[in-house]
Amino acid sequence: MANTELSNSLANQQDDDTIDLGQYWRILKRRKWSIALVALLFLVLGLFVAIKSTPIYQATAKIQADPIQPNATASDQYIMNSMVFLFYETQYEIIQSRKIAETVVDKLGLVERYKQEQAAAKLLGDDSNVLSDLKKQVKGWFASDEPEQDAVPLSDEQLRIMLAYGIQAMLSVEGGTQSQIINIAYQSDDPVEAAEVINAVADAYIEFGLEARLSTLKDTAKWLGDQLDDLKATLQASEDKLAAVRTQSGLMDSEQQARIANTQLSNLNNELVRAQTLLSQAQEMYTQVQKLDRSKGDYLSLGPVLQNQTIRDLVREESNQSRAVEELAERYGEKHPKLIAARSDLAGAKSNLNREVDKIVENIAKEYRLAQVQLENVKELTNKTKAELQSYQGSSFEITRLEREVENNRRVYESFLGRLMEADVSGDYDASNVRIIDRATVPIFPIKPQVALIVVAALMAGLFFGVVLAFLREALGNVFNTPDQIESELQIPSLGITPLVKNSKKSVAPEKQYIADQRSTFAEAINTIRTGLLFSDIDNPPKTVLITSTVGSEGKTTLAINLAVAFSQLDKTLLIELDLRKPAIAKDLGLTGKVGLSDILAGAQIDSSMVSQIEGAPNLSVITCGTIPPNPMELLSSKRFAKLLDSLKERFAHIVIDSPPTLPVSDAAVLSKLADATIIAVKAEGTKINMAKETVARLRKVNANITGVVLTQASPQKMSYYGEHYYQEGYYGVDPKES
Repeated sequence: MANTELSNSLANQQDDDTIDLGQYWRILKRRKWSIALVALLFLVLGLFVAIKSTPIYQATAKIQADPIQPNATASDQYIMNSMVFLFYETQYEIIQSRKIAETVVDKLGLVERYKQEQAAAKLLGDDSNVLSDLKKQVKGWFASDEPEQDAVPLSDEQLRIMLAYGIQAMLSVEGGTQSQIINIAYQSDDPVEAAEVINAVADAYIEFGLEARLSTLKDTAKWLGDQLDDLKATLQASEDKLAAVRTQSGLMDSEQQARIANTQLSNLNNELVRAQTLLSQAQEMYTQVQKLDRSKGDYLSLGPVLQNQTIRDLVREESNQSRAVEELAERYGEKHPKLIAARSDLAGAKSNLNREVDKIVENIAKEYRLAQVQLENVKELTNKTKAELQSYQGSSFEITRLEREVENNRRVYESFLGRLMEADVSGDYDASNVRIIDRATVPIFPIKPQVALIVVAALMAGLFFGVVLAFLREALGNVFNTPDQIESELQIPSLGITPLVKNSKKSVAPEKQYIADQRSTFAEAINTIRTGLLFSDIDNPPKTVLITSTVGSEGKTTLAINLAVAFSQLDKTLLIELDLRKPAIAKDLGLTGKVGLSDILAGAQIDSSMVSQIEGAPNLSVITCGTIPPNPMELLSSKRFAKLLDSLKERFAHIVIDSPPTLPVSDAAVLSKLADATIIAVKAEGTKINMAKETVARLRKVNANITGVVLTQASPQKMSYYGEHYYQEGYYGVDPKES
């Protein structure tokens, strides 16, 4: 059953295309406190910004801008309506231009006002400005030995441009998409100034439009007047020249004559195409006739022959006569009058059929020759017409050119004359196409900072970055958290987990959990591992089990002790402490014997004092390390140890070996070759994935039989964030805090 569940788990792991929304939710639950902390930091930052921000007031005005000028002509109105989108985009740029801003500066006398404010600030004294003091102090830290140059005061023009740039930066324009209304707004920390500036912008915009239009009209009228006399003289000269050429050549209307000639040539070209098509069809049929043999009756396969109704009747008659001859030949002799008459009728039918076929074939030849003659006639007539048209075009080219020149000169002259009259009339009309609908009033409430919006935005940003940070930490995590992750990363079955046991005065030590309560969650977890080991090879269950880990302090010894106690419930079991460098089993189980495995390998005789018994596990025997040897590797690699292990296998049904970690020393690699099964202990949220992979690689190099991996010191409550199937302690009626 364990193997079946493991296979299903591995099959589910391979389905990478499935999006597990529950997995994302569990990641958020695992990182909820870090997300909350980031959100809180952003919230505090947002409150700080909202409180410290200077209140900003906004004044707005509403104006109407008609794209059609009050005195515009019909043609101008058509052009303006078609370019209405560009008109409003242009007006936005004009309102936000430096020209308008500089006009506002002049209207409100902002330069003088700025000078007065600066003078008043100087009268208050530099000591009153803490910010200025701080700036001077910072500059003093980085001051050079060169004498400091006095700041050159700005001129009025420079101040004017500077203030204009400031107005441009705080001015906004919108509207004009679905109506002729344009809304302009200006923001400032002074509400009165905001209203004054926005009203001045509206007035300056209207004045700019009037000045630009009137200036354009005046310039246009002056230029049109200068050009009109020259255009009139040019028109008169071209008309006189055309009249003289017409009189000399005798041609009057060149356009009509050219139109007639072009029509004739077009008709001839159509006839030429038709004649070529007929000749191609006739030639194809004639060529087919030439390839056929009349004596063999091939003419009957021609399309015109097959489609002829007379031929069909004659073929039918011939067939009937042939059938009659065959019937009479079977009934009478060769010289019978009826047979002779029938054969005569058959010969007549064939003669008639051949005669009709010859007529059709001759008609095909006649049509081919006629098509040739027609094509030659059409070509000859077409060439003649082209020659006449070229001759005509050569003689009328000059007249056509002069007519075009006269027509162009007349149109230009009339256009200039009409524009000059319109410009004279428009110059006397000073109405504007822009009107102010609502003037700006002094705003009462600030629009910035929007405390609620800033707080909400800061909170949302904090949640967003907190979630991003949570997923980033999850993606960059390089430790094991669940058995599924072990199987995915190491491609080795997970035999189970050992729950985390909290150290307290009342709790039982982790090494004695199975002995203290065989119905606890911890004991059931060990039983699951034991079952997985036994079912890893049903026909030949492993007898010698080696427990190792990546590095120290990963729960290896705890797993070995409890697993040995679990095996002792089934049969005689031996626990061997082969971590000869840092032994811990004797200390953890409270064993006092000083003689152990190292002493046996050194030559001491085995007696009952070297094998310890554990209270609460009568079938369990323990051989501790004994004296720490100076050369553990040599002892474990010796033949004496191999023989000792073989002899112990005969006395005990199960042997559990607690070996050193794999990465610091190579003892585990040597011991794994002597064990039937090797288990790697991986600490939850502690063992790094790359180190575990290196451990597996080293063991596989010596062909160790790695049966599985155990996730040690795993917190069931934390693992429940990776999937609800990991948290099942309540099933046994045991409080997780007590195990």
